[in-house]
Amino acid sequence: MAFSRELMEEIKNRNNIEDVVGRVVPLKRAGANLVGRCPFHSERTPSFTVFPATQTYYCFGCGAGGDAVSFVMQSENLEYREAVEELAKRAGIRIEENFGEKSTQPSVRRDRMLELNREAARFFFRSLLSPEAAHARDYLQKRQFLPVTVKRFGIGYAPGGFNAPLCSHLISKGFTPFEIRAAFLGGEGKNGRLYDMFRNRIVFPIFDVNGEVVAFSARRLNEEDERKYINTSDTAVFKKSKVLFGLNIAKNSEAGSFVLCEGAPDAIAMHQAGFDNAIATLGTAITSEHARIISKYTRTVFLAYDIDKAGRKATLKGIDLLNQVGVDTKIINLGTETKDPDEFIKKFGAEAFRAKLNGSTGQIDYSIDEIIGRHDISVAEDKLRAVSEVTEYIAGIASRPEREVYSQRAADKLGITLEAMRSEVERVAKKQGYRSKSEQVKKALNEQSGFGSAANTDKLRFSSEASHEEAILGILLVRPDYGPEAAKLIDESDFATSLNKKIFGLFKEEISSGREIVPSKDGVLTPRETGALERCRASRLQLGDNTFAALESHIRALKELRRRADYDKKIEDSPAAALNEYLQSIKNKNKNGDKERDHNGEGS
Repeated sequence: MAFSRELMEEIKNRNNIEDVVGRVVPLKRAGANLVGRCPFHSERTPSFTVFPATQTYYCFGCGAGGDAVSFVMQSENLEYREAVEELAKRAGIRIEENFGEKSTQPSVRRDRMLELNREAARFFFRSLLSPEAAHARDYLQKRQFLPVTVKRFGIGYAPGGFNAPLCSHLISKGFTPFEIRAAFLGGEGKNGRLYDMFRNRIVFPIFDVNGEVVAFSARRLNEEDERKYINTSDTAVFKKSKVLFGLNIAKNSEAGSFVLCEGAPDAIAMHQAGFDNAIATLGTAITSEHARIISKYTRTVFLAYDIDKAGRKATLKGIDLLNQVGVDTKIINLGTETKDPDEFIKKFGAEAFRAKLNGSTGQIDYSIDEIIGRHDISVAEDKLRAVSEVTEYIAGIASRPEREVYSQRAADKLGITLEAMRSEVERVAKKQGYRSKSEQVKKALNEQSGFGSAANTDKLRFSSEASHEEAILGILLVRPDYGPEAAKLIDESDFATSLNKKIFGLFKEEISSGREIVPSKDGVLTPRETGALERCRASRLQLGDNTFAALESHIRALKELRRRADYDKKIEDSPAAALNEYLQSIKNKNKNGDKERDHNGEGS
C-alpha cells in the first residue's frame, strides 16, 4: 500500500519531528539535537535522540528509530495507514480515497469501519430493549448492572437465530457484505448467505483511547454454548494486543493509577462502584504493547486478576512486562471467598475493595509468596528448594537495603534465621554481579560488532560486509545528494546481508534520483528494521566522515569482499575452473599492461 510521494512530503513538512515526539517525550536541547527518556523502554539516563536536521529519531539504548510516521506507529500502536491518517488529521490535510494504489487486495477504509461499528453498537443497544431480550436484561440485573451503567458503556444484546438481523440491518444502511465480514460482524455460510457473528449474547462495545467503537466482546447467555466469550478478531481498526477496555475513561481519572482486570465485566463493575481507573485486557493476557500503552498514562498499576492458577500466572507476567516499561505494580489480595473484583465488590462493598487497594501487596512480596507456595516447606527437600529459589530471586534486587528487608521477611516465612538467609543472599548476589558484568561486556562487544541483531540476522555470517553496507547506507542517509553517483557504482546485488539488500532495493528509486530516504516508506520495514536503518544514520552523524571519498572506499571494500567470497565459492565448487579463471585474469591484466605501454611509446 502507498500514499503519493507529494502527500507524504506535505505531511512531513507540516509535522515537525520535534513537535510530534514532544507530545509524548519531554525533550531538552543537546547541541544541534534534542534528547529525552525513551518512551519504548525504561531508562534513567536519556538515550533517546531527535535529529531535527534529518527529521528522525534514534534510541541508543533500545535501538528504536525512524521518522514522524514511525514514531506515531510505535508510540500510539497504530498501523502505517492509521499513523499517516493521524498525522494528516493533525495537520489539517485531507487524504483522498485512492489510498492503496499499489495494493491488489480489497480493503475497508478506517473511517468506514468505524462507522460500521457505531451502527452495530446502536443496533445492539436498541435490541436490548426488545421483548426478545428479556432474558438478557435479567442477566444484567443479576449482575447488578444499573441502567445508567448499561447506557454509559453501551451494553447491548445480539439477537439469536440464523436469520441475520444485524447483517440485514447493516445492509439496509448501505454497508456491503464484504465490509460486514471484514469488521467481524458477519460470516458467510456454505450457501453463500451472511450470518451474524454474535447471536444470543450480551454485547460489550470496545472503545479505543479516543472513544471510538473498534470491536465487541460478547458473553453467552446460553450456558450450553461452547465459547463463553466471543471477541472481535483483529481488523483494520482493532488489534486486541494493543487495546485496553475502559482506557478512554480511565486515562482521565484523578486516581493517578490504574486497576487492571481480566475482562470487561470486571472493569464495568468497578467503574459502577466508583473506581473510574479500572481497565481490562480482552481475551488475552497482558502484552508488551499493553504495558507500553499503560506507561504513557501512569506509573502505578494495581493487578486485580482472578485468584485461580491462570490468574496467578497472568499476575506474574504482568509484573514482568510492566516493570520493563518502568511501571510499579501492586497486587490486590482478594482472599479465597471471592474469585474476582466484581464478585468481591458485590459481596463486601466498594469501601472494602478500597481497603484492599490500600493494603495491596508489593510485587516482591507477591513473587516470594508465589515461590514458597509452589513447595511444601514441611518437607526438608522442598524447603531447601524453596530457600534456593527465594535466595536467587532476592539476590537479583539491585538495592542492598531492599535485599536486607526482604531477606528478613523471607526468613520468617521459611522458618530459618535471618543471618543464614542474609549471608546466602549476598553470596548469590555477588555471583550474579560477576555474571552480569561479564554479560554486559559481551553484549556491548556484540552490539558494536552487530552480532545478535534481531533485525539483521545475517550480520554474524557477514560481519565485515555488514560493516561496509551500514556505512554505505548511513552516508547515503546523511548525504542523499551522493545517491545518483553511488547508484552507478553499486546495487542491491552487491549486498551480502538480507536486510541491507532489502533496504537498498526499497529505496533504490530515491537513491538514484538523489532524494531523501524516508524510513517509514509505505510501512514496508518493521519497527526493528526501521531502527536498524536509523542506527546507520546515527552512527555516521557521530563519526562525521561522510565524504564521497569515504562512500567510494566502502563501496570498493564491499565489492572486493563479495568478489573474494564468489571466488572462494568457485574454488570450493570447482577448483580447476577457478584456477583457469585466475590464470585468464592474469593474462588479460598483462595484455592490458602491454597495450598501455605501447600507447605511451614504451617498449621496443
